[in-house]
Amino acid sequence: MAGETVLIVDDRDDSIQFLSEYILEPNGYKYIVAKDGETGLRRALTENPDLIIMDLKMPKMSGLEVLAALRERNVNIPVILMTFHGSEETAVQAFRLGARDYMIKPYDTQEMLNSIERALTEVRLRAERDQLTRNIMQVNRQLERRVKELSILYSIGKSVTALLDTEKVLSRIVEAAVYVTGAEEGSLMLVDKESGELYMRAARGLGEKYARGFRLRVEDSIAGQVVKTGRPFLESGDAQRLKVKTGYLVKSLMYVPLKAGQEVIGVLSVDNKVSNTPFTESDLYLLSALADYAAIAIVNARLYDEVKSFSEELEQKVIERTKELKEAQEQLIQSEKLASIGQLAAGVAHELNNPISVMLGFAQAILRKMPEDDPLRKPLSTIEREGLRCKAIIQNLLDFARRNKPALQPVDVNQVLEAACVLIEHQMSLDNIVVTKGYAPDLPRVLADPNQLQQVFVNIIQNAYQAMPDGGTLRLVTRSLGDEVQIIFADTGIGIPPENIKRIFDPFFTTKEVGQGTGLGLSVSYGIVEQHGGTIEVESKVGVGTTFIITLPVMREEVLNKQQLPFV
Repeated sequence: MAGETVLIVDDRDDSIQFLSEYILEPNGYKYIVAKDGETGLRRALTENPDLIIMDLKMPKMSGLEVLAALRERNVNIPVILMTFHGSEETAVQAFRLGARDYMIKPYDTQEMLNSIERALTEVRLRAERDQLTRNIMQVNRQLERRVKELSILYSIGKSVTALLDTEKVLSRIVEAAVYVTGAEEGSLMLVDKESGELYMRAARGLGEKYARGFRLRVEDSIAGQVVKTGRPFLESGDAQRLKVKTGYLVKSLMYVPLKAGQEVIGVLSVDNKVSNTPFTESDLYLLSALADYAAIAIVNARLYDEVKSFSEELEQKVIERTKELKEAQEQLIQSEKLASIGQLAAGVAHELNNPISVMLGFAQAILRKMPEDDPLRKPLSTIEREGLRCKAIIQNLLDFARRNKPALQPVDVNQVLEAACVLIEHQMSLDNIVVTKGYAPDLPRVLADPNQLQQVFVNIIQNAYQAMPDGGTLRLVTRSLGDEVQIIFADTGIGIPPENIKRIFDPFFTTKEVGQGTGLGLSVSYGIVEQHGGTIEVESKVGVGTTFIITLPVMREEVLNKQQLPFV
């Protein structure tokens, strides 16, 4: 393979003439000349010849000095060194500095040609390798682009099948169409069934204002012909002939139909307005694949919207009907409970009011006559206080049965809970029950009847106390949760079986032995909490314990300012 450029570095004209006229030119090599080592080094560095044929002894720089300078600069140009007076030591030094061959003058033509061929073999192989590398890189780039195109198709396919937002899916399809075809602009248009026109659904590169108002009549547009025939359109030619819309001309254009079954529902298109790059059949294939995905996305979205609409309508009807049934059931249950509590209240009032009044009368009469330092005065005072509380509980039971409204006022829940705890805390300590308290500071006030709340708290604390016959721990916690206040009673007692959880608030339901409970405490408590706009929930596990959670609404600030009542 001739045609390479050879740099001749020699101070003798006859030597230069012999090399150029009898060896290089007849064999197709180009040559450049330098007559001293310094000039030769400069031309080697600036003109990058394929081969250097250089004399050993020259003005300014010797051949060995030029070799050393090339090596220092990492210039890998093959060098053939020539000399009249060579030695083994000089040859060894030349080869160490990178010379490919060492010629003794005079030499014959064939000898020099063979040396040139040997020296250029590596250069030619390196050139072939570089060309092969460039070819491989070009193929790799093509493969990478193809992989990217397939990856885009795959990712869009996943998006479509995953029922992503339709607008996002269609926008991604247009973006992908522009990317895989190398187009400047892209759009997706759908057929308006009412007007028969094509309207823009997604676009890339057209400008938001233009895209929003883009509409085409099917009868007199290229896109309309694609809708009518169901066949794609590809053209790269005269801009005057490719008129997308009046006043909007492009140089190349490609349309593919969006098909839902046999019906064409729209068109996916790309175009080049400035570039002269034509679209190919490969571009048409990719655009058609994207159009198929777009059609699937549109059909899926329509089906999904229909199913969703039907499902929402059905769900709303079920919710409304369920709510009606639940309200009717709650009203029926509540009516039965109120009736039962009302009957019980009348009996309790008749049976208990008289003996309690007698006990209170004797206790109060004795207290009036008893000296202040009498040791029995404190127990009698306790009897009087608890008797009065019994009468209050009976009255509250009657009020609940009759649905009397509580006497509402701003209430500090912590104070009411502490007052309820004090009533039975001493007895619990005697039975090895430890009470731990976690009251939230600065707890918001609630609008409530403090006496009724205390009754609720006492009922739940007593239940916890009775559930721990062998001792245990009762944890009392209050906390603020946004617009609500929670009161938590957590014991380590015997727990409530799952089958009894739903019944514990029913009137007369009790698991205690006959004579040890009426089954009204939790029922009355439930009614009081409900009247206060709150809820009462229970969680329990047999052998682990029970937790009651009361939630009450926080009193609004405007109500507090309007009431202007003292805090309890």
